[in-house]
Amino acid sequence: MADSDRLALAEGDDAQLWSRGQFLRASAGLFVAGAASLWLRPQIVDAARAVFGSPVEHGLVHLYQYDFFFVPNYMTWRVGTPLTVRLHNMSTTRWHEWQMGRTIYLESSVLGVQTANAWKTDFWDGVHVTLSNVFGMDNFAPNEAIVTYIGPKGPYQIAPGGDFSPTLKPGGHVDISFVVPDKPGMWEYGCFIQSDVHYRLGMRGRVNILPA
Repeated sequence: MADSDRLALAEGDDAQLWSRGQFLRASAGLFVAGAASLWLRPQIVDAARAVFGSPVEHGLVHLYQYDFFFVPNYMTWRVGTPLTVRLHNMSTTRWHEWQMGRTIYLESSVLGVQTANAWKTDFWDGVHVTLSNVFGMDNFAPNEAIVTYIGPKGPYQIAPGGDFSPTLKPGGHVDISFVVPDKPGMWEYGCFIQSDVHYRLGMRGRVNILPA
């Protein structure tokens, strides 16, 4: 074999080894980047919101309930803005509720297990709310909200106690209309059905309320 042929083969081997090494390094880099993006996703999203802000909702806002997450899971409201939140239960098999407040209220069971079933501070206390466009609602707890009902109240149960919460059957929806009250700051919402299993599985979100 000529020297030139041996040199070409050697260079080909080196190129193949280099290509394999490059591929492995690139694959490792992609894996690390992917893992970091999953692990740091909440921090990345929060940082992006801090820099670019989040659109302030007004008018009709659609809030979708899935198994087990909300879309959107972050909203920005402004004090004094008229809003209608149209809550949709997109599940085909499960009931879902919507509660909004601050600081989870924990309850201890006889087995010593703590479960969350409400907020210590209910966002809707003292807020004037209009309920309309009701379909497939199982029950509604007004708590301390001042509620006006449009349409018949017969198809669903009005439940005493608990935080303000509409509970929808699969495929149900309801419109909740109000003027954003003077309660600025960060608030949370979630679904606590099944002894907070839905909440623990990720069915939660946040509302950032800006001053007027």
